Amino acid sequence: MAPLRRAFAAGFCAIGLGSAALRAQVAPPAKDAPVQLPSVTVLGDALPGLSDEVPGSPQSLSTSLATSLADVPGIAVHHMGSAAAEPLLRGLGSDRVVTTLDGLPLPNASPTRTASPLALIGGGLVAGFDVIKGLPSVTLGPPANAGYVSLTLASVPGDDPPAASYADAGWDSNRNGVDALAVAQGRGGGWNFRAATSAHSLGNYTAGDGTVVPAEDRGEGAALEAGWKPDPGHQLKIGALFSRQELAVNSALPLDTRGTDTTAMNLAYDWTGADKTWIATRFGIGVTDPHLDNRGRPAPALITADGRTVSLGSGISVRHETAGGDEIAVGVDATEEDRRMERRRPGAVDLLWPDLRQQDLGAFAEYTRRLHGSWKLRLGARLDAVESEARTADGLAFNRTIRALYVAYNGPAAARTTQSDIAGAANVLLSGQLAPECTTSLGAGFSRQPTGATERYRAFSDALGGGYEIGNPTARTEDKYELDWGLRWQRQTFSVSIDLFGSYLPDYLHRTVVGRTAAPAPPPPGSVVYGYRPIEANFWGGEMGLRWEPVKDSWLQLTGTSVEATDRDAHRQLPEIPPAAIAFAAGHAWSGGAFKPWFEAGLRSSLAQRNPAPDEMPVFANTSAFTLAELRGGFSWHGIKVTLSIENLFNRLYFDYLSPPAAAMPSSGSLLPGARIPGPGRSVMLVISYGGR
Repeated sequence: MAPLRRAFAAGFCAIGLGSAALRAQVAPPAKDAPVQLPSVTVLGDALPGLSDEVPGSPQSLSTSLATSLADVPGIAVHHMGSAAAEPLLRGLGSDRVVTTLDGLPLPNASPTRTASPLALIGGGLVAGFDVIKGLPSVTLGPPANAGYVSLTLASVPGDDPPAASYADAGWDSNRNGVDALAVAQGRGGGWNFRAATSAHSLGNYTAGDGTVVPAEDRGEGAALEAGWKPDPGHQLKIGALFSRQELAVNSALPLDTRGTDTTAMNLAYDWTGADKTWIATRFGIGVTDPHLDNRGRPAPALITADGRTVSLGSGISVRHETAGGDEIAVGVDATEEDRRMERRRPGAVDLLWPDLRQQDLGAFAEYTRRLHGSWKLRLGARLDAVESEARTADGLAFNRTIRALYVAYNGPAAARTTQSDIAGAANVLLSGQLAPECTTSLGAGFSRQPTGATERYRAFSDALGGGYEIGNPTARTEDKYELDWGLRWQRQTFSVSIDLFGSYLPDYLHRTVVGRTAAPAPPPPGSVVYGYRPIEANFWGGEMGLRWEPVKDSWLQLTGTSVEATDRDAHRQLPEIPPAAIAFAAGHAWSGGAFKPWFEAGLRSSLAQRNPAPDEMPVFANTSAFTLAELRGGFSWHGIKVTLSIENLFNRLYFDYLSPPAAAMPSSGSLLPGARIPGPGRSVMLVISYGGR
């Protein structure tokens, strides 16, 4: 382990020195930049948007990034509460989804999955995001078997004119809550900047049957990004973000999140040479300090949980474009994640994460070959050396050493809590035009990701939905083989996108029952214990999007997504898979004068979903299909924009398949312990904005 640890240290030092001398954000996008469809990256080439006069579906009250992502095809959200949510991409979740902020990985800071960066960071603090779901470039960082959610603070790229500043405020009738955001941005004298601040305060919501669901959510934050470009060849950028979650009621868990801070800083420098060579470096640090407790709940004793997750990331890359238009990119990157969390209960302290450390040092190379006409072939590969350890595995959980508990449920090999893994990825992507208005992409790839922190090192503790859960230190890397095909047909008033994918994971790490608790208590003897075991699994599915402007300023939009996953060992479907979903919207805008009103009506349907393995994942119950109606409208006038939306127009009672049951002791409202958590009933939302949006 010592030589590998020295290699990590040397890699960090080398990349850090390069970051101090170089860096910025990322190099200018290559000519095979992926498609941008409603802030989502998929396979293919750059696709122009439709008429700028069409507002499309506006953002409603959005207090977190998880809320913003919920309607993106191919993304589902697993809820622990109204705010505690994390994404699944094409049926794969947990640490398989890597969230980055300008290249810096931001992991979930809680083994109970309540501290996802997408739940802790206010939706307006970042300038934008991309979701990379299929065959990601190997230059993005350590491999992620599900994909990446890439956040950015930068909003004034290149030599674009300065974007206008703006401010908005929103109100939600159902949650009797408000949301406010202010953004200042501009450019001058070689400098550009973006500063944002936001705050929100939301209450409980009422479901369609009158049930009051605990859902309080309060928080605030600020972000600053500044860039300096003294000449076309050099660019320096620095970004900082702070977000504080004052309170988030976790209706499915016995503890609520309070006073949780997330801080991140990034430094970047890019250099552009005269011979079409770009050098990009980056360095960043992120810290999240989650705190959970049961204050305000009808609990007999106070229980608290405190943790700290520190993430470091750095990288340096060189990209060169040849005279013939081919591109070569090579580089190295390094990340380190440290996670620790402990729970205090009467008379005892339990470690939930026993001081985890994971380090990744990777090298990559990517070559894009320009073929005949518009066709291009991208070849990429990366190799990562990964070291992980649980440094305090001899600490206690329920009055037993964590190491002994690892062994009790995973075998003698689990006594070793240090692991060295070889990970990486390789893929090939062919893209080009079938016709002047039609592009296609076809690709295949392999990725190998180390086991996530929770699945490998979670200490013995309560499981969601009852029972107890423990990690598996013997779990090795998870391989994924993938095929992707995409088609884009774009005309002046019409666009169609289709994506089909299939994945094979021969060692998919699956949550399952691994035993029962033994005397002495606590916990009560005979309680079920969940752990993680590899199985053979298949994933396949597709996404589609259609947008049509039959006449000027009118639009029809249709999206759909579906994913199926099979446990090939047990010959049944996997349980933690979102149901198929379809959404339709139609609208019209009047754009002739200074006063520009618009209107949109929509339907959103979720198909029925059955839990095929309630013995392994009892938190998900069979769910009936439901359809929700939505109305939106508004106007813009001299820089003022007003949006009024009505969600769940007919006040339907519905249940999201990925929502667990309520905790044994809900903090407020009328939700019964153990009952399924319904979605919000009719909600009227008003957003008023002034300025550049």
